[in-house]
Amino acid sequence: MSRTMVATTVLFSMLALAGGSQLSAQKASPIQDDVKPAVSGMPTFTGKGKVTEAINMETGAVFDIGGGITMTFPKGLPVGRSRLVTLQKAGKLPGKLGHPKFQPLGPSLDFSGAFNTNSAPIVLAMASKKDPSKRGMKLVVAMEVGTFCEGPNKAHKLKGGLCSGIELQDAEYDGASQRVVAKLRSTGGLRLQFGLVPEEGE
Repeated sequence: MSRTMVATTVLFSMLALAGGSQLSAQKASPIQDDVKPAVSGMPTFTGKGKVTEAINMETGAVFDIGGGITMTFPKGLPVGRSRLVTLQKAGKLPGKLGHPKFQPLGPSLDFSGAFNTNSAPIVLAMASKKDPSKRGMKLVVAMEVGTFCEGPNKAHKLKGGLCSGIELQDAEYDGASQRVVAKLRSTGGLRLQFGLVPEEGE
C-alpha cells in the first residue's frame, strides 16, 4: 500500500471518529433533554344542550352547549383542581320577577355552580348575527337566586323552602364576534337568561 493511500485511510478514520463523538455529545446535551412540550390552551367541552365537566382553577375551561351558547371560566376561579358543574338548557325563567317588562332572548339556562369571582369574570355568551337591543331597551342577563317566598314569587318555588328571585346584570352586544355577552362577577347556581328591559327613565 502506498504512503498516499495510508494517509487517506488514516484521515477518513479520524473524521469518522470526530463525527461519532459530536453525535454522542449532542445526544448527551442537557439542553436537549430538558425540552418539554408546550403548555396546552384552555380546554373546551362541548355537548348538545348540556355539558357536565370538572373545571380546574389552574387551566380554566370553556363549556359549549351548542346553538352558539358558551360559558367561559377564567384561570384563577376559586374552584380548586376539580369542581364538577353543569351547564344546560332549562325550563322557562320567571324573568318578570326582575322587571315586569322583561323580554327574554334565547333559551333559559341552568348553571349548577354558585361562584363569586375574585379577578376575571365568568363570561356567558350567545351568538347573534345582529344587535337584538331595541330603542329604549337595554341588554341584561336575568340571574335566578333563592329568596323568601313573598308576593308574586310564591308561585315559583325552589328547593329548600325558598322561592325564585331575579337579579338583573348588564350585558352587551359584541359586534366583532357577533355575540351577546355578559361578564358575571357572581352566579346564583340556578337559571340564567339573556333579555331586554327598559332603560332607566323609560
